[in-house]
Amino acid sequence: MKRIVNLNSGDSNSIDFKPVFLMLNDELSKIGESLELICAGGYVMQLYGFRGTADIDAFYQSSASIDRIIQKVGDAFGINRPDELWLNNSISNMNPTPPSKYCNVVHQLSHLVVMGVDLIYLLGMKFASARGQDMKDLVEIIKCNEELQPLTLMSKLGEMGFDIDISMLIDAFEGARGMEWLDAFYKENEDEICKYY
Repeated sequence: MKRIVNLNSGDSNSIDFKPVFLMLNDELSKIGESLELICAGGYVMQLYGFRGTADIDAFYQSSASIDRIIQKVGDAFGINRPDELWLNNSISNMNPTPPSKYCNVVHQLSHLVVMGVDLIYLLGMKFASARGQDMKDLVEIIKCNEELQPLTLMSKLGEMGFDIDISMLIDAFEGARGMEWLDAFYKENEDEICKYY
């Protein structure tokens, strides 16, 4: 797996979270706590150079002291919202924690490790939730990654533990590559596609 680098997407919603993480690390060190984040969603999209985000959805162990620090850091940078902190773990209510083998280290500090799910795992999470923005993100990622192929992706996602509806996956590819591509894909892979129905 390649190491993720922080890319500036030029999106007005994107935030450079590095100084935010540095302050979070400093605050954690003051109380002798450590924190490991597994980030997903918009932040990981931003890491891969796609749309930006103004908050971070992550898997982590919450506690009253951790939540206070997250709020303090968010207040210092003006990035908390009235109804939600800049860093939250509500994603864990809808998804299992990604296995570490599908995560890449983004920042490793003295009291804070920030990881992001790899791009294929992110696709799996987006197919699993399939909300409006997720479908738009899927189309955008597929458009920018010509090497992605539907049946290979379906197999990889299955190995990662995702149970994805093949028609949804093909719809995302059709959105990214067009009707001509879809017609050719069905003609070339009819027997293989039928195995999924």
